[in-house]
Amino acid sequence: MTMELVIRMTQELFVVALLVSLPALVVSLAAGLVVSIFQTVTSIQDQTLSYVPRIILVGLTLVLTFGFSFQQAVAFMQRMLAYAVEAGS
Repeated sequence: MTMELVIRMTQELFVVALLVSLPALVVSLAAGLVVSIFQTVTSIQDQTLSYVPRIILVGLTLVLTFGFSFQQAVAFMQRMLAYAVEAGS
């Protein structure tokens, strides 16, 4: 296995990880921002208010993007197996 192949595999790993996690991270960031603004405007300082909407929205996002995430994971695995076969021969 050459160094170039290892670098290419690592780069693909990070790209796939970013693609799979980005929707949940963006939704969590947006929900946290909206809840923080709401808490500031209404002077409500309940700690659980910031967690419950995030958990619900991130869970919903994970369910809605599961198909895309699964496709990315399968394609990544196929590419890694092709690299393994390439490196073995």
